[in-house]
Amino acid sequence: MAVERTLSIIKPDAVAKNVIGQIYARFEGAGL
Repeated sequence: MAVERTLSIIKPDAVAKNVIGQIYARFEGAGL
């Protein structure tokens, strides 16, 4: 059985704006 993985590269400006939670919420909502 293969395991699927998603690589997410977050830019430093997104880290500074504290939007990482919103980004991961989009991934989870899409089922990734």
